[in-house]
Amino acid sequence: MNELWIKLGLQGKRALIVHHDDLGLSHAQNRAYRELGFPTGSVMMMGCCVGEVSGPDLGVHLTLTSGQDSMQLHPLSPGSSLRNPQGLFWHTLEDAWPRLVAAEVEAELRAQLEAALQAFDVTHLDSHMGALLRPDLAEIYVRLAEEHRLPALIPSNLDDVRLPPGFLAALQALRERSALPQVTVVDGYGVPPQQRREWYLQALSGLGAGVYQLIHHAACADAEGQSLGDWQGRKADLEALKDPEVRRVIGEFELLTWREVREAWRGAV
Repeated sequence: MNELWIKLGLQGKRALIVHHDDLGLSHAQNRAYRELGFPTGSVMMMGCCVGEVSGPDLGVHLTLTSGQDSMQLHPLSPGSSLRNPQGLFWHTLEDAWPRLVAAEVEAELRAQLEAALQAFDVTHLDSHMGALLRPDLAEIYVRLAEEHRLPALIPSNLDDVRLPPGFLAALQALRERSALPQVTVVDGYGVPPQQRREWYLQALSGLGAGVYQLIHHAACADAEGQSLGDWQGRKADLEALKDPEVRRVIGEFELLTWREVREAWRGAV
């Protein structure tokens, strides 16, 4: 086990960060965060509702792609490689990765991080849709994290992520070299909404000792929430995470926050 987790008294235990992605994207997303009560999430700094997000354990959801047409997300910096013909972030990794210029990405990441640092006490960094897993962009990501003494998520289970040839070895080497906290990601985004509750129960119950981040995208299913193409999955996350049996299974873990990780990590590096 990573020495950091031993320092936090987690050796031989199952620890879980329940992580709410895409905060600031919509009122529906933010309202679900408040309803669920789990403290940890990350904020899209170009989202329309960033100003209403507050909480004790917030990171920056560094964004270079939108993921769908209904997400009208604009870069905060002027780099032309960041933009599709409509001036928005590229929709997919396949669109973005061949076009993104590293220097322009760095300027954008710095703009997003600076905006966050002015708004709240940033506890961690992560990457929307894994866009920063292109190895040269990951180098920038890690450099920014180290510069600001913020833990950044690069999943320890990269083998489970579909990556282009050559990415995996480079990312594994970077992760080991950087001494980032080693966290295993558990993500049910691709699970059909009607199966989401059972997925939570089975996936979480089957985990052994280790430190995990459960990623979810819970949002309320009002008219605004339904404006996104994947709203049914977001609604399913919210319902599952309110479910008493899912809550019972989550309660069997040592619940962890990135704030705790940040403080221990800063003392160790």
